Amino acid sequence: MSKTMRKKFIVILFLISFFSSAQKEYSLSKISPDKIKLDGVVNMTEWGDAVQIPLIFEQFPGNNTKAERNTVAYLTYSDEFLFVAFISFIDPDTEVRGSIRPRDNMSVWNDDMFIISFDPFKDARNNFVLSSNSLGSQFDLRMLNATDDRGKYDSSFNANFVSVGSITEDRYQVEWKIPFSEIPSPNGENQQWHFNLGNRYYKDGKNIELGSQTIDRDNPCEVCQTTDILTLNDIKIKKRFGLLPYVSASVSGERENIDDKIGYEPIERRVGLGINMDFNKTTSLEVTFNPDFSQVEADVTRIDINSAVSLRYRERRPYFSRGTDIVRFSDGAFYSRSISNPSISTKLLSQNSNSRIFFLTAVDQDSPYLIASEDKSYLGQGGQSFVNVFRYQRIINDKTRVGMYTSNRYYKDGGYGNLFGIDGLLILNKKWRLNYELFKNFNQEPNKDWIDSSDKIGDRSIMLDGEQFNGDAIYLTFERNTEHWKSYFTYRNISPNYQTDVGFVVKNNRRWATFRHMYQNIVDKENLRSFELGTKLDVNYTFDNNLKTISLDGDFQFQTIGNTEISFTYDWDIFKNFMGVDFKNLPTSDLNIRSSPTEFFNFNISYEWGKDLAYNEEIPEKGKLRTFSIYTSFQINENLNINGLLNYSELKNLETLEDYFSGNIFRLTTRYQFSNFFNLRLIAEKNTFNKSFFIQPLVQWNPNPSTIFYLGGNQNTDLEIDEEIIPLLKFRRSQIFFKFQYLIGVKK
Repeated sequence: MSKTMRKKFIVILFLISFFSSAQKEYSLSKISPDKIKLDGVVNMTEWGDAVQIPLIFEQFPGNNTKAERNTVAYLTYSDEFLFVAFISFIDPDTEVRGSIRPRDNMSVWNDDMFIISFDPFKDARNNFVLSSNSLGSQFDLRMLNATDDRGKYDSSFNANFVSVGSITEDRYQVEWKIPFSEIPSPNGENQQWHFNLGNRYYKDGKNIELGSQTIDRDNPCEVCQTTDILTLNDIKIKKRFGLLPYVSASVSGERENIDDKIGYEPIERRVGLGINMDFNKTTSLEVTFNPDFSQVEADVTRIDINSAVSLRYRERRPYFSRGTDIVRFSDGAFYSRSISNPSISTKLLSQNSNSRIFFLTAVDQDSPYLIASEDKSYLGQGGQSFVNVFRYQRIINDKTRVGMYTSNRYYKDGGYGNLFGIDGLLILNKKWRLNYELFKNFNQEPNKDWIDSSDKIGDRSIMLDGEQFNGDAIYLTFERNTEHWKSYFTYRNISPNYQTDVGFVVKNNRRWATFRHMYQNIVDKENLRSFELGTKLDVNYTFDNNLKTISLDGDFQFQTIGNTEISFTYDWDIFKNFMGVDFKNLPTSDLNIRSSPTEFFNFNISYEWGKDLAYNEEIPEKGKLRTFSIYTSFQINENLNINGLLNYSELKNLETLEDYFSGNIFRLTTRYQFSNFFNLRLIAEKNTFNKSFFIQPLVQWNPNPSTIFYLGGNQNTDLEIDEEIIPLLKFRRSQIFFKFQYLIGVKK
């Protein structure tokens, strides 16, 4: 088909689709699974019998306008697999963003990519989203029925599918092979799924998003707008049974004196086994014995020198990530990293047409013990405990869902923490929704020395001396969302003795109301693509009716040329009480610039200045705050990526200008990606706050979400000992490790 004919064809299809509001249904033709050769070249000899679906709507920045670029998807299937192909036709010399990325690497979102979303249960509960860039590098996630971007995406979802892509002079194209067994769906040989298709690409310094369906910007529920029907008859969804054995070993050593050689200890060996099995298409069980949860990549160090509470870190262990979107609460009632070193754990997941179940058990050998108070948190390290987590969610209809939750932690040497709760979502209409969470805890402290503090919460001591206590928490949120206006009101009521032993709550004793109102507009002009203006008010009282906080924020954000987003926030703490001391007039300003002008280079710069408290001084005092952060990423070629992160923070006395603290953390990561599955990576980090430096080389092979081999090490040193400056590469501690984990899968 000539270029002119393609344009005429796409215009006709656009006009037909735009004036038709009916839900579209696609019945696919069935093929032999060996008909299509996955080589990244969409050949009509192979795909000629497939259903063609054009992506004719520009959803962003256009508002369901006709797509300027011709993008077509092809769908067909066999007994066990769904085959999908995408072609995006381009003019010669058009820049196509595409590099070889590791699986689920966030950098893939800076590339041109194709997306397919499934709602197999057709209840707008969530969407299972598969995507790949122009060279076939994959990213998958679960999109939830939520309006806040922080709670909308669950990247722990993994589907083991094949994608192969290529870039030619007039197109980029990707072929996919998706096993039906990898997408959660109802039981049965005849299926109807909701689905839609997308294409995201960059042109003239801006991001453009195409879709196979129109979207309603007045409807904040994205998953509700996946409504086209995919009919699949006589398919075979095989039950999965997987064994996941692993073997790992490490050797560690340390210098006693800086001039000594490193003395290595005997090699530590470890073996373990995971078992994954499907009882049916909707219910599965995972069991892990003696798991190795050592992290492949060190957490990005966060500046905590001026924090009065423990910091929360992202979960990186796949076992504890999978399926945990259902236990994601505003409250922090569940935090998987509170289960730190289990010797055995089981997890049952079930998703039926109108319900979901999550049931987790674990024997944890090292149990973190976190106590929240009005202004501070206290963290201790406990011994063995037994953990239960049970979650049930019921889908009443497409506008109502309710749930219940309970978690229990019983410590081997006495003490327990029990939590019970109910929650729900009520979609009152397209614009209004209500979320609620109610929790009640019943606790008895262990009689242990895990926390050393003479502080008290009311009449209760922080020291663990066997006291019994109980508390409660309530979270209510009303939201209203339209294309231009977004508002919400949140009320949090957290009693002084509220505690979650399998969660992460760092402050309590607060009755906290928040009101947020924002205007947003997508204008799609040459120098102004979109903008937002907003304000937020926080008022916080204790249970004794003492005022804690009055805070007023103002912010604006706009997108401009070069795929650049600039935002500014003015956060004015009109009043703040901390540790019984009243403070007034604590304003801070925060400027952020994020840009991805080319595939070669993208960056994020943040600068914050103003007044803040020195929280960890014996007597809290006001200080002059200045923080600076810059992240840069260079894609040297389609294989090599180098990125750096510098975080600097200081707080000075307002009168003497002496430092309460000052320092920086610099992190450099270099990655060479030989293929989508195999890479070599080196991380180096220097931290002047704790005067440390480490490097972490790693060779990693990861052909699917479960199979992994890595060989690497950690080399650490102190930059200063007894005021003696130590050379950067004079490592004091050394570790070399390897792990091989292989998925032995059977489908029946």
